[in-house]
Amino acid sequence: GKPLTQFVDQRDQVLSALVETAKHKTFYKDPNVEIFLDLRRTRMVFRFEHALAGAMGISATLTVSNSVLIPAQSSSFQITVSNRGTEAVRVQVSGPEAGRIDQAIALSSKPGAKTDVPPGQVRTIPLTYNVPEKMMLTVPHAVHLYDEGFAGRLVYVTVFVEPVDPRLPFTPYSRVGRFPITAYHRFDVTPPVEIANIRPTPFVLTSHTAEVKNFDNALTLSLLNHTNAAFTGTLLTTIAGASDPLAVNLSPREREDISVTSRRLFPDPPQVTNGDGDAHRSIDFALRSSGKATIASATIPAVPVNASVVPNLLIGYIRGFDFSLPNALNALGVESKELSVDEVKTADLAKFTSVIVDNRVYESKPELIAVNQKLLDYTNAGGTLIVFYHKSDEWNPDPRRNRPQLAPYKLLLGNERITDENAPIAFIEPQHPLLNIPNKIGPDDFKDWIQERGLYYPREWDPQFHALLQSNDPGETPLKGGLLVADYGKGHYIYTSMVWYRQLRAGVPGAYRMLANMISYGRH
Repeated sequence: GKPLTQFVDQRDQVLSALVETAKHKTFYKDPNVEIFLDLRRTRMVFRFEHALAGAMGISATLTVSNSVLIPAQSSSFQITVSNRGTEAVRVQVSGPEAGRIDQAIALSSKPGAKTDVPPGQVRTIPLTYNVPEKMMLTVPHAVHLYDEGFAGRLVYVTVFVEPVDPRLPFTPYSRVGRFPITAYHRFDVTPPVEIANIRPTPFVLTSHTAEVKNFDNALTLSLLNHTNAAFTGTLLTTIAGASDPLAVNLSPREREDISVTSRRLFPDPPQVTNGDGDAHRSIDFALRSSGKATIASATIPAVPVNASVVPNLLIGYIRGFDFSLPNALNALGVESKELSVDEVKTADLAKFTSVIVDNRVYESKPELIAVNQKLLDYTNAGGTLIVFYHKSDEWNPDPRRNRPQLAPYKLLLGNERITDENAPIAFIEPQHPLLNIPNKIGPDDFKDWIQERGLYYPREWDPQFHALLQSNDPGETPLKGGLLVADYGKGHYIYTSMVWYRQLRAGVPGAYRMLANMISYGRH
């Protein structure tokens, strides 16, 4: 015979063929034993029954009155059965005796309850599930990444379908002359009011962040009320080492998402420690109901960093794949603006003291290559252009990709990297201004790094560049191109293959101090 795909617009013929297949027991002989011992055949039968439902025009969808599950509360679901076929069907939601999927929630209805769905009609069957009080939360996802069901709890319902005028034989799956359709969805399990987001994390605090003009939105905490009622409670904020928490009264309305900024959380900005800023602390948040029960909590690292910047900076940046760069600029208390490629092309860049091309932007935004000359002209006229690491095959000149030389002088990347995050750092030009103003960079600034030192180190560069740092993995040749700087016209060009973004995201103090020097370079 011909494949069924040739009859997709002839539902009656497809349905007749599937019925005949069922009558002849093509996939099985003994529905009580054989089919369940042969996994491949079992899978074929399940697919067959799915095709049978499709040919009959039957579909089922699962919806819920709330988008999440809340422990100790009742959730209302609906199973909607649509009949786009030509024959009436009778549906029955599985009872509690139905088979179970491990770690999933099976919805069920009263035993024996059946609903007829005529052709062209839709029927909705209400279902209720009482969420256990001790059901494990699945938010925040980063905390539950390695837990069962971190992506949400699977909720499913099985609907058995049979024609009102039966003409189908018994099927091996149900064994009762009907076939199943399963509708499912994943739902997060949340507290009634969730601490949904804290930005940035970690919270890096410098003396510039703590200035009144910069502190209002230095930290933002979002609360999401998942319930259908207003909530009244108190958010307690405790900085590690402090004796008393700071309290803020909150009243989010039903289903409301509210933001609480650092100005409300901290009437007075936390103090930045003097010295090297190595002391890592934490900030604890606890949300209590009016009855004093804690319903949600969160902890973030708090990192005091002793980093200075020169005054009156305005930084433009073309952002890469994450927000580590703008978060770091905010922590340093400098004014900054994210630039699109169109803005690079049309804006007056002269107003920016520095422009930063974030990690791999020439790859993620390849249209920037066509306007790169605008960046070089900006540098030549007196600006500072800072470029973070790129891969060799997305940086080196390549006529096949219409990619010219991107730096003002020859700069070719290799594939070498330094994977030991503790690899010793040697200072080739320890007195160079980039390593000394406004922060003197030393060996301590390269402590507590994560994952690696740098990627795709340059293999060739013009003598105009100064190589400031040297490092290598144990037993390998030293690499000197991790931090290159050159004068270009009236301005300055910095290329760095070191993974500052990882260190900024992890709250490594030395990364913030080095970034402060880069954006301050030439402005002292």
